Order: sequence, then structure tokens, then C-alpha cells
Amino acid sequence: MIEARMTDLNYNEILMYLGHHGQEVTPEIRRQILSAAGEVKRAAVPRLVYSRMPVENGEIVGFPMEGNDIRALLRPCREAVLLAATVGARVEQILMRYEVTNMADAVIMDACASVAAENVCDHFEADLREQLGREHLLLTSRFSPGYGDLPMDTQRRMCEILNTSRRIGVAVTESCIMVPRKSVTAVMGISETPQEIRKRGCEACGMFLNCSYRRRGIVCE
Repeated sequence: MIEARMTDLNYNEILMYLGHHGQEVTPEIRRQILSAAGEVKRAAVPRLVYSRMPVENGEIVGFPMEGNDIRALLRPCREAVLLAATVGARVEQILMRYEVTNMADAVIMDACASVAAENVCDHFEADLREQLGREHLLLTSRFSPGYGDLPMDTQRRMCEILNTSRRIGVAVTESCIMVPRKSVTAVMGISETPQEIRKRGCEACGMFLNCSYRRRGIVCE
């Protein structure tokens, strides 16, 4: 069983969520970001639930999903993993408080909380890859409802099958909003052969802040 874990939040990823495009980050803004990141990390109670399920002809047995993209991802796979993860209700409470008292801080806090949720998913994915490696199996990239042509309402069905309300305290509204909001659902395929992995974005690069390519709206890749 893989346990949920979270490490320090990636400063560059927070900037990405804030819409940073190479402009100067003042010392005051940097302090605000780091303070918010620390507050989110202290408040977060990461939890996750997942299930390995068989795949036949690009579809999860007993859990068909709409869209060509997810079928293409799973077609070479023999199993899939359904994942739901959250950073917990305390982070949601902080976000709601800032939304009432200070919207500027709320925007920064929201970006930090989004990065925290991705942090939990990234660590789960890394731990699962290591576990599958011992079985001589490989893992695809994560694919979440809302990506490509996979409908958002898929996450309601995922939460139902994973019983997230009881197991990790995550519910889905009629409009497909997860509660707490900083929660994630995702699908990953398990294969015996290597599959193309989506590369990390600019936020993982050491030149993120000073990149001349990003200032011109292009990438070096």
C-alpha cells in the first residue's frame, strides 16, 4: 500500500499557477509566496486512495470511459490505476478565509494549494513506478478528467468507485467540483512495454525565472 506524502512545494510551479511569464518577482512577492507555501504545507493533511483494475482493448473492465484520448493511453496496457488524492479540509478552510479577507493573498494561496495537490500526486506516481519496476511493469503518465476529450463528469464516477467520501473525505458536487477543491483524480495505465511520458513543463527548469525563450512565448524543447 502506497501512503500519501508531500514535500516542499516547488516555487517555480507556484509561479506557473500564478501566470508568471518572465516578469520580475519582487522580494515582497517572493516572501508572500514562500509564506503562503509554508502555511499550506503546515495545514495540509495529504490523503489518497487508489485501485488497480484490469484493462481490455483500451478500456477498464467494469469502468468504461468516454473519449478517444484515454483509450489511446490504455490500449497498450493490461491494467490501470484509478487515483484520488487531496490535501484536506484544513487547506480548504484557509482558502475560504483568505477569499473573504484578502483576495490578493487568496490568489497566491490558491496557487500554492494547487501545487500541493500535484505534489501529492507526483510522489504517489514516483512510488508506484518504483513498486511496478519490481514487478517488471511500467507506468504511463497521469491522465485526469478534463484533459483532452475525457469528460469532467468522469471524476464523479471515479470517486464513487473509489468510495472517496468515506475513505478520504472527498465529495463531488453536481457541477463536478471536488470538495475539498484541492483534490485530484487521475488514471494511469500499467504496461509491459515503454509508453511515451508527458514531459514536465518549464517550471521544472532551473532557468525558469530568467529564460529568454519564455519571454518570447516559445520553448527551447
